[in-house]
Amino acid sequence: MSTAYATNTSNLVDVTFWFVAIIFLVILLLILYFFLAKTAKKGPKNKEIKMAKKYYLDRNLYIAIIKVFEEYYVTLVTSDSTEVLRKLNNEEVEEITKENLNFVDTLSKVLKREKTPKEKEDKKSKK
Repeated sequence: MSTAYATNTSNLVDVTFWFVAIIFLVILLLILYFFLAKTAKKGPKNKEIKMAKKYYLDRNLYIAIIKVFEEYYVTLVTSDSTEVLRKLNNEEVEEITKENLNFVDTLSKVLKREKTPKEKEDKKSKK
């Protein structure tokens, strides 16, 4: 009567195989998680709907100019809802989109502005 006993080397091979398989599975799940997290942040891509401008009023409240197909709308967006305020005509859209100041232009305007009489008095009193 022959009995088959497991040898030490076969147990070691089984444990090593399962250890490598589990490590491989964890790495595969991490790659899948990071891929899905990256795509979920971007959101779905849609060429028909686009946000042209966004003006923040508060942290959770802003006015957005949204392009839907070939029409532009002014919307009020809160953390809970979105409401269309009105539709814009082509002249208004051109006026809003041409107003594209960059940071350097804005900074130079602030630095070049005239001081108010109160600011002049404060400056004189500090001397």
